[in-house]
Amino acid sequence: MKIIDANIVLRYLLNDNPELSPKAKEIIEQNTVEVPIEVLCEVVYVLSGYYKIDKQNVCAKLIQFIEQIQFTLTNREIIIQGLNYFGKYNIDFVDCLLAAYAKIEKDEILTFDEKLENVIKQNQ
Repeated sequence: MKIIDANIVLRYLLNDNPELSPKAKEIIEQNTVEVPIEVLCEVVYVLSGYYKIDKQNVCAKLIQFIEQIQFTLTNREIIIQGLNYFGKYNIDFVDCLLAAYAKIEKDEILTFDEKLENVIKQNQ
């Protein structure tokens, strides 16, 4: 299996580098690749932090990417739900993923984070 990193996903999504963006497009569209959840966490962090893209646009870009591109993505439903929470609530993406696990997998999330607890309670 070929695993791609956040840099390749970012160049693909942003199409901002005349040399690397076409290479990223070729890698993603002409190979069977895997995008680990850790890579998506970094992509969310970079898009919202470094590039200052608002949360709703980050969610929209990544959901479109996930739905249009054929690649291996473990826990696809969890990730999409987490992205939806990220666009809706003022908590970080990893906490949104935990809330998604609570909703979809019915996992019990143990936390001291009141914001996360509130999101989980609102979405049971």
